[in-house]
Amino acid sequence: MSNTTENLLAFQRGNLEAFMKSGQIWTAGVQEFTKQFAATAKASFEESVATLKAFSTVKSIREAIDLQTGFSRTAFEKAMAEAKQMTDASIRLSEQTLAPLTARVTVAVDTFGKAA
Repeated sequence: MSNTTENLLAFQRGNLEAFMKSGQIWTAGVQEFTKQFAATAKASFEESVATLKAFSTVKSIREAIDLQTGFSRTAFEKAMAEAKQMTDASIRLSEQTLAPLTARVTVAVDTFGKAA
């Protein structure tokens, strides 16, 4: 009975460690997302300011239209690339966050599957 209790406590300790590890991975990932988002927002703001300054020097409506078209195209392409990058990073973070928990499920199946 003592051995069973010790095994159960060790199993529960492993579960707790897996949850803590999963939480640490998730927290680090969210911090990285926040940094990436801030950098993207800063770059976008700087590009908008540069475009606004460029508008102040245009000499014709055609030049303004070309400038706006170029800005819009670039902004759209960057947004699509950044969205793909964030989606890929989100998927990786989900996989990494779930890995410790998935490993514990495997241990549970192996441990309790043999007992049954």
